[in-house]
Amino acid sequence: MDRITMLFPGGKTKAFTLSYDDGAEADRKLAELCRSRKVKCTFNLNSFRLGEEKYLKAEEIRELFAPDMAEVATHGFNHPFLNLIPSHAAFRELLDDRLRLEELTGGIVRGHAYPFGTYNTEVIGILKAAGIAYARTIKSTHDFRLPENWYEWNPTCHHDEPELMELADRFLQLPDFMGPSLFYVWGHSYEFAFKQNWETMERLLERLAGRDDIWFATNMEIHDCVEAFNSLIWSAGCGQVCNPSAREVWFSLGRGMERTVRPLLVRPGETIYTGL
Repeated sequence: MDRITMLFPGGKTKAFTLSYDDGAEADRKLAELCRSRKVKCTFNLNSFRLGEEKYLKAEEIRELFAPDMAEVATHGFNHPFLNLIPSHAAFRELLDDRLRLEELTGGIVRGHAYPFGTYNTEVIGILKAAGIAYARTIKSTHDFRLPENWYEWNPTCHHDEPELMELADRFLQLPDFMGPSLFYVWGHSYEFAFKQNWETMERLLERLAGRDDIWFATNMEIHDCVEAFNSLIWSAGCGQVCNPSAREVWFSLGRGMERTVRPLLVRPGETIYTGL
C-alpha cells in the first residue's frame, strides 16, 4: 500500500455541486429544477435584499431551500465589496447575513460566496472570525480537483462558459482510480431568465442527474466530508484507523495506479483494521 484515497459517501469517486448567488426570484425555478432531478444546490443569499423587487421573499426561504435538497449560505448582508470597506463593516456584513439567514432557515449557516468575487487575506480572517467554514470564488479551474484552501474554493466553471458540456463529458469519463473528482458549477439564476437559456441547466442536469456513480451534494456537505476524512486517526503502521467524527468516512487503499477501487467504510466513533 502506498496511497490512501478519500472517497465520497457510498464509496463514490465523483461528486457534483451547484452554487448560485444573490437570492433572485429566478431561484424558485432553479430550486424546482434541482428538486425534480434530485440534484443539490447551494444558494448564497443577500438577506437584506429579500423582499425587494425581483428578489425572493424572506418567508419562503425555509420551505424553498429545504435542507435535504439545498444549502443556504452567506453572500454579504447587502452584497458589498468586502475588501473595500473597513474591517468592522465587513465583519458586520457577514455576521448580520449569517444571523438573518439562520433565523430564516432554522439551521446553522457556515458557507459563503464572495460578492463580486473579491477578497484578500484580511477578508479571509474576517470570515473565520464570523464562523464561516468555506468561501467560493469566481475563478474557473476547468478541472475537478478538491480545494487546497477552503477560503479560496475555485469552481470548475460558470454555467455560461462554452466548455460546460465538454467538461461534463470529461467528468463522466474520469476513471475511478484517479480518486475523488468534483464538478462544481456556479452562476446566478437571473442570468437564465435574462438570456432565456434555461435549457443550459436543463441539458446539464439531463446529462448528470440520476447516475448512481455521482454524489450530488451541497458545498457544505462536500466540505464536511473532506474534513471528516482529514480527521481520521491512523496507527503508526496504518493497520488501524479511528473515526472520531460524527460522519461515515469512506476511503480506499492502493498501490501506484491500481485501477480497482476497493472502498472501505469506518463509521462514526469506530476503529477498524485495514488489513495492512
